[in-house]
This record gives sequence, C-alpha cells and structure tokens, in this order.
Amino acid sequence: MDTLTFDLTDPTQYERGISQAASAITRGGIVVFPTETVYGLGADATNADAVSSIFRAKGRPSDNPLIVHIADREDIFLAASAVSADAMKLAEAFMPGPVSIVLPKSPSLADNVTAGLSTVAVRLPVCPEARDFIRACGRPIAAPSANLSGKPSPTRAEHVMRDMEGRCDVILKGYDCSVGLESTVVDLSVTPACILRPGAISSKMLSEVLGYEVRSSYREKLTGAPKAPGMKYTHYKPEASVTALERGTPAAMAELIREEMGREDGIRKAAVVFEELLGLLEGISPVYSLGSVDDPVTYCARLYDALRWCDTVGAEKAWVTAPAPGGISDAFLNRLEKASDRVIDMSGKEA
Repeated sequence: MDTLTFDLTDPTQYERGISQAASAITRGGIVVFPTETVYGLGADATNADAVSSIFRAKGRPSDNPLIVHIADREDIFLAASAVSADAMKLAEAFMPGPVSIVLPKSPSLADNVTAGLSTVAVRLPVCPEARDFIRACGRPIAAPSANLSGKPSPTRAEHVMRDMEGRCDVILKGYDCSVGLESTVVDLSVTPACILRPGAISSKMLSEVLGYEVRSSYREKLTGAPKAPGMKYTHYKPEASVTALERGTPAAMAELIREEMGREDGIRKAAVVFEELLGLLEGISPVYSLGSVDDPVTYCARLYDALRWCDTVGAEKAWVTAPAPGGISDAFLNRLEKASDRVIDMSGKEA
C-alpha cells in the first residue's frame, strides 16, 4: 500500500494533510493521527469494513475492542446511545483530555468496533491536530494505538513511520505525545464506576468529580470479553527481555543492575533508569534516562520511547526502573509490567 505522509508541524502542509486524511476516511481507508496520549490508527467507526482494516494492519485480535474518538463534547451522543448524569460530569471535567468513558453503544457504530459488546469507550482528545482531523471526517473515528499489535505504542512520528508506513493510507505526523501513555478507561456502564485501564486521569481525580470512590478493576483477573483495550493480551513489549525493578532506592536499584548486567556476558544489554541513578552507573552502557523520579509527567511520556530504544540499540536484555505507585505512576507501572518478562520487588520479593 502506498502511504501519503504529511507533517502537521509544517503550516504549509497542515490543511492539505487534514483534507487528504479525511478523504481517505470517507473512502473507507485508515489514517495515523497524533494525540496527546499516543498516535492513533483511525477508521470510520460506522464502517465495519474500514474498521476491519485496522485489525489487519496491526495484526490485532478481533476480540480486542477499539476506542471511539470524537471532535467535540456534544459528539458523545453520536457514539453512545445513552449518556448518564455521571458521564456528563466526567465529560465536563475531563473532556477534552486523556480519558475514555465506557457507555452503552450507539447502534450507528459498527459491531466490530466493540468486538460485539453492547458498550463503547468514547474519548475526546486534547490534541488540536487530532480534533481537526476528526472534525473534518464528520463522523466518529475508531482508533487503537498506531503500532504493530503487542509492541510499544508510538509516541513520536518516527515510531509510526517505522510501524505503519505501507500499512495505512495516510500518516499525519505531529509533535511528540505530551502524555505518552494511553488514556484512562473508566467504565460507567456499571455501578459504581470503575477504572478498566489506568492513565493520566487518576481514580482520585475521578472520585472527586463523581462524589464517590471509583475503584480500579484492571488488577483483577479478567472474566469474559475485555471491555477496553489493554485488558487481555500481551502489550507494549520490545524484542528485548525486560526486567522491571520496583520499590527500590536509587542505590539499591543501581547495585542490582550492575550485578545482573555483570553476569550477562556475551549478550547485548541496556538499562533504562531515572536520572538519579546515572551517577551510580558510571561505566554502564548504553543507558536511557527517564528523567527524574520526581517528574512523573516526563518519565511517563518517555516510557514507550525507552522501550523502543532498547530495540534500536539491539539489546537482548534490558533493566528498567519503576517509580513508587500512585497517581499517573500507576499507569507507568501497569504498562511496564505488561512489557516485562520479570518484575523484581526490591523490598525482597520477586514476581
């Protein structure tokens, strides 16, 4: 497939890029577009054949539902058949933003968008390029992340070029994703609401708006079909075998990295660490810095780039440091654990 590419950071390409992408959607094609979370691979959410093209391009299992993206808050009624008072509270508080709300599905949406479920996750991105694209399409856009299934999600234009050039009709290149992790998915089709996938919008933030505690169900064993992406299948994995280091001090994590990397002779190794460890790992190479352990916005935005970097440097094994749980760090931990072959609890227990 020939892929047209437009750089939306170049003002001379912006309008033509949006127009060509919208035309591709109208013809039943698929388009890569930037958002603040990760790049998406979009199709007309009302066109089952177009939606099927997403699954083929990614190699994505057909029982893994897609999120439907809208351009304006009132468009939530195009995707959902019913919008509760709680849904409106969340929409007013967090839309546009990195949150997807699970609601009863509109009959206008293709059944394969939701893998046959009666519910759909709806999201309104902050990213103006995403909203201009969706608005130009004149319809809701179904879109998972624009990566090959199971691999780290794309947060930079070079990531989507590597994964999707030749697999889609149009690529809209934008700026690096500012959030860098997929949206929080909150299920309002159940009472009380619960989080199916953690993201930048925390349970505390949701609870404050709804007036009751929003629990997290993503740690529970899945029974039945997944209601949101990221609940069932292996995700976010680089080619390297990843060891995640959790609940450790910088000194303890650096010591373990030195010890384990020193034992692994004859293979290519890499470390992905907080900047507080850099001085403790002098002589270790290559090393990717996630930024400060006190800067969750930065280390979350860098996680997928770091996992892809492991493959770029040809690492066969990689060690990745993790932050303490809480807030957006829960999303970082969720994605890292899904990408890892081994998780070491530095308080003494290995999982």
